[in-house]
Amino acid sequence: MISKIVIPTDFSQPAKQALLHAIALAHKLKASISVLHINQVAMVDSTMPAETYQLLVKEIEDQTTFLFNKLEQEVLKDCGVDYSVHSKYGFVAEEICDFSQKQEADLIVLGTTGSSGSAEILFGTNAASVVAKTYVPVMVIPKDAVYKEFSKIVYATDYNEPEFPSLMRLIYFAEQFDCPLDILHVKSDADHYFNAENNFFTKNKGKISYPNIRFVELEKGDVIESINHYVEENKVDLLVMAKHNRNFFDRLFHKSLSKHMAFHTRIPLLVLVKNLL
Repeated sequence: MISKIVIPTDFSQPAKQALLHAIALAHKLKASISVLHINQVAMVDSTMPAETYQLLVKEIEDQTTFLFNKLEQEVLKDCGVDYSVHSKYGFVAEEICDFSQKQEADLIVLGTTGSSGSAEILFGTNAASVVAKTYVPVMVIPKDAVYKEFSKIVYATDYNEPEFPSLMRLIYFAEQFDCPLDILHVKSDADHYFNAENNFFTKNKGKISYPNIRFVELEKGDVIESINHYVEENKVDLLVMAKHNRNFFDRLFHKSLSKHMAFHTRIPLLVLVKNLL
């Protein structure tokens, strides 16, 4: 069940888009939202007088208060869900992860730029760091994505056995939207080491009661290109993967493969976390 959603913000347009997605999800899932801003105080000379430093901190806090008030008037005040706003100091990714864990959040919703270039830029430096460090599922929202209820969800997997808990958590998510869920596997050389269908589906299908699920296998080829093509051809609204499958996850986000990652510029990406779902 998703009852608490954390939305980090730097008050930019991509962050606002992520907030709008989070509010819509909160309505659908009957969840509350916590909007979090991380203040970063610039490094200062050790000889700076304490009074000057305090003035600098006050200026930052006043600006944060102003921006939160503006956000409340423009978006939050009439959003129709329970919300709270929070401000902290520190390193962005670390503070987001710490706050989300202490709040016992069920989901983090992050905005990202969707720019072309390296994987770090494409995915967003802070977003990538949060995904790498957090124990809370993360949904990454491209800056130009307009919210629509999910009508097709795809979970990309290599049929690693520990991913089954992730699948069961994802079925709950799909049930809320009453939409098809495709479990997508691209055949690879690793399939020689185990019987993928026996490990992942046949062995556990008695535990799966969701009727709108299907297992799709694609012929061996470039994993990124195959997923990308499937997403485009099938008009997928949400792409999902599990972070714990480290080799698979790293391959998707390695900078040398960034040119293939067009789906990040169009649809949200949900990253699940092993054993914490």
